[in-house]
Amino acid sequence: MTTNSNDSAQPKNEADAAVTAILTEWGTPAADETATTSATSPAPTARPTVRWGALVWALLFGATAATTLWVLLDPARRDDVGDWLLTLSPLTATFSVVIVVGVVVALFGVVGLIRRGERARR
Repeated sequence: MTTNSNDSAQPKNEADAAVTAILTEWGTPAADETATTSATSPAPTARPTVRWGALVWALLFGATAATTLWVLLDPARRDDVGDWLLTLSPLTATFSVVIVVGVVVALFGVVGLIRRGERARR
């Protein structure tokens, strides 16, 4: 049945005839299926959503990683940062931690506003 000879148009035995009938039915859509597909037009595809909050966090983590690598790759810079951290007063260290926590909270707020704006556009 799979040969390309001139007489391959007609099945040679009952098994080939059954396969040909199944393939013919399989390739032809049902009557009710053609009516529903021709009556409705295809739905327009939506554009993919850009996740701006994820981009903000990726930029933050990328900047942190780049700064850490920049400090760690040079022994002189590593020693300078270590000396600076050891000479911090407790008040300065506390204020630095408060500022870092405030920046993270502000980023959560910015990401929340971005998410709200994305939902409003939908």
